[in-house]
Amino acid sequence: MPKKSPFFVSAAERTGVMFTLLALCIFKLIEPTIFHLSTAVYEQPIEWLASDTIYISGGQKGFKAKTPYSNDASSKYRSSSHKLSTSKPSPAHLGDINTADTTKLKRIFGIGSVLSQRIVKYRKYLGHFVAMEQLEEVYHLPDSVYIKLKSQFSLDTSALNKIAINSASKEELSALPYLSSQEINWILEVRRVRGEFRTEEDLTNLFIKTLNKKPFILLYLTL
Repeated sequence: MPKKSPFFVSAAERTGVMFTLLALCIFKLIEPTIFHLSTAVYEQPIEWLASDTIYISGGQKGFKAKTPYSNDASSKYRSSSHKLSTSKPSPAHLGDINTADTTKLKRIFGIGSVLSQRIVKYRKYLGHFVAMEQLEEVYHLPDSVYIKLKSQFSLDTSALNKIAINSASKEELSALPYLSSQEINWILEVRRVRGEFRTEEDLTNLFIKTLNKKPFILLYLTL
């Protein structure tokens, strides 16, 4: 029986090599498509990264943060939800501080029966609030409550009957807040000796610079 040449290739071996080469060619042709599909899957945003809220164990919400792993739809959703969550409604207007009763005052968080009565009594003592800053003079009124009063009440001074400083009697001047009886007598004496007050500067020199009163007092007066 003759020996086979070392370079002899049988028909079955040639067929196998051809199938192998054909398979490699086909794989080479479809390789870009396979690679594209596989990378496209991994480029999709992960659900928890595309969300503002991160959940930790126990079902509790974690911190919120904007991440670059989001598509346009999720970005719009986060943007709108962020606006909804951060917008605060404006406080309700409760009316004029000069006509508010204790019931209306108690609608302010931090004001109870005692504090509401103090505000009303102090307003009665003054005769009228002419500046919201006068509320700071109410005994034991917290700063936080004062801020809420300023934001939820308005100030109307149209009903205030101002005192005519040049013609007012002692009894009329006694209705002026921040003045003692001795100070009223001294004002009357100054008016008698110097004559009428002619300008607002005259009143400023008398009440603020000389008597060291708060500027609010001038709002109760007229020339």
